[in-house]
Amino acid sequence: MTTFDTELRAAGATIGAWFTEIYDDLATMAESCERELQGARGGKLEFTEKNLRAIRPAAETFLARHSLPEAAGIVIAPGLAGTDRGSIEWWRRDAAGLTNRIVFNLSPDFAGFYDFVTLDWYADVVATGRPAIQGPYLDYAGLDQYILTCMVPLSVNGTLIGTAGCDIEVSALETVVMPILRTIPTDAALVSKMTRVVAGNSGRFLVGNPVTELPAGGQRVELPGVDLGLHLVASPKNNL
Repeated sequence: MTTFDTELRAAGATIGAWFTEIYDDLATMAESCERELQGARGGKLEFTEKNLRAIRPAAETFLARHSLPEAAGIVIAPGLAGTDRGSIEWWRRDAAGLTNRIVFNLSPDFAGFYDFVTLDWYADVVATGRPAIQGPYLDYAGLDQYILTCMVPLSVNGTLIGTAGCDIEVSALETVVMPILRTIPTDAALVSKMTRVVAGNSGRFLVGNPVTELPAGGQRVELPGVDLGLHLVASPKNNL
């Protein structure tokens, strides 16, 4: 057992608990969206734009509860919102605390087409019916911000219709994660299931860089709680 094993596992438990709370509340948001969508749609087979706007209060409630996520909402599968392109109802919080809807280009005939069905945060959830996370990656809005997208399944009457989730800037997440990582007395990082650094406590682990293997004496622990593939890695400082 390495000298930093206890601190590494304690840090993993704390970060895992933070993500568990986020995902618990995303599941609550998804349930609220289901009720709002069902009530707005009534007996119709497809959702209209007016029906989809009914989820805004659920997204706002989630954002009011959590200060770190910058946007939240739902993504509806193609064929359920009057077109074969699907729909995105995504609401971003601005500096004044107000929420504004983000418009995505869902038409493949125009530049900047946002082909969400191919993205991991959507494809993983609809394929497995389980929560997922993707990132860090550069945000769609072109602000050159690294973000994480957290998603849970969205169903209506027991049928999976898409996903519900939120975006978190890595810089915001660092305000929570970095103090925890600094309790580990060596180089350490939070790493995604795609082996990309989400946050690190030293220059050894830079955001977005891959961590494919650890040197002798290194250690890796899975985060407890929601199974997102997130883990902590740590390497002795003398093994550079």
